[in-house]
Amino acid sequence: MIRRLFQLALLAVAAVAATPAQAETTLLFNVFFPPGHFLQQVVRDWAVDVDKATGGSVKITFAAGNMAPPPQQLPGAASGIFDIAITADIFIKNKAPLLEVSQLPWLINDAEAASVALWRLYNKHFANKNQFPDVQLLSLFHFSGAQLYSLTDKPINSVDELKSRKMWALPGEAADLLKNLGMSPITSPAVQVSESVSRGVVDGYYGITNESATDFKVAPYTKSITLFPRGATSTNFSMFINKGKWASLSAKDRAAILSVSGEKMAAAMGRAARKASADALAKMKADGIKVIDADPAFFAAMQTAAEPSYKQYYGTAAKAGLDGKALVAEFKVLHDSLAKH
Repeated sequence: MIRRLFQLALLAVAAVAATPAQAETTLLFNVFFPPGHFLQQVVRDWAVDVDKATGGSVKITFAAGNMAPPPQQLPGAASGIFDIAITADIFIKNKAPLLEVSQLPWLINDAEAASVALWRLYNKHFANKNQFPDVQLLSLFHFSGAQLYSLTDKPINSVDELKSRKMWALPGEAADLLKNLGMSPITSPAVQVSESVSRGVVDGYYGITNESATDFKVAPYTKSITLFPRGATSTNFSMFINKGKWASLSAKDRAAILSVSGEKMAAAMGRAARKASADALAKMKADGIKVIDADPAFFAAMQTAAEPSYKQYYGTAAKAGLDGKALVAEFKVLHDSLAKH
C-alpha cells in the first residue's frame, strides 16, 4: 500500500513537471522618436507596468531602430510589421478626423491637462464612431503647446514680420494657419525639421514645442522664441496595438493592460511633456536665445487666422452627428479645469 502511494506521488510530480508553464506573449513596440526623447522613458515605464499588471505573461520589447517612417506607424501596426506603435494624429486625420478637436490653435497651455481631457472626450463622444477600425486603441496624449521661432536676429512679433519670412511649419494646424495668412510654408514631420533649418532654406519655424527644438537639433540655429498664451497647436498622439495580437491575449491580460494604459498613460506622457518643454525653454534661455511674449495685437491676429480651421472642424464633427462647437468648448473647459497654473 505504501509502495503504491509512493508510485502515485511520483506520477503526480512527473505530471506537474510535464505541464507546460503559462504561455508568455511578447509584443514588439516600434517607437519612431530618437533614443534621447522623453517619450522613450515613458513607454519603457509603461512596458514595466504591463509586465507587472499581467503577472509576467505579457512582455513588451522594443525595436532596435525605427521600422517605418512617422506617417506609416498605423499601417505598420495594422499589418503586423510590429505589434504596438504611436502615431502623431496629424498623419491619420483622414482616418480619425474627430481627434483634430484638441489640435486646433490656441487651446492648450498644459500638456497633462490636454492629454487627460482628450482621453475623456474620446471615450464620451468618439469611441463609438469607429475612429480606429484597424487597431485597438490603448491611449491618447498630447505634447506641450507649440511656439514660433526666429532664425534671424529679429524676433517675429507681428503678422507683417511673419509674412516676410520663409517658414517651416508642422503639417496640420500650424501649416494651415500660415496658409490662411497667404503664406506657403515648407512642411515635413517634426523629426525632419533640421533638414530645412540647418541648410538655411528657411529663416523661421512654427508649430513645434520647445523640447522638439532641442531634440531635433534646431535650437543651435534659433535666435529668438515668441511665446503665445496658448499653443499655436498641440500635437496629439495615439498609441495602439495590432488587432489580431490584441484578440490573441486572454481577457484577463487585456484588462490588465488597459488598467495601466488609457488615462493613466495619457497623464504620465503629458506630465513628461510639460517638464521636457519647461526644461528645454530654460536651457535655450541659458544658451542666449531671446524669449519674448507675443504682442496682444499679434496674438489676436493669429487667432483670427485660425477661424477657418475651427469652421472646418465644425463641419467634420457635423458629418459624424456631433456639435463641433460644443466639443471644442467642452475640451477647453476640461483642459482648463485640469491645468496646473
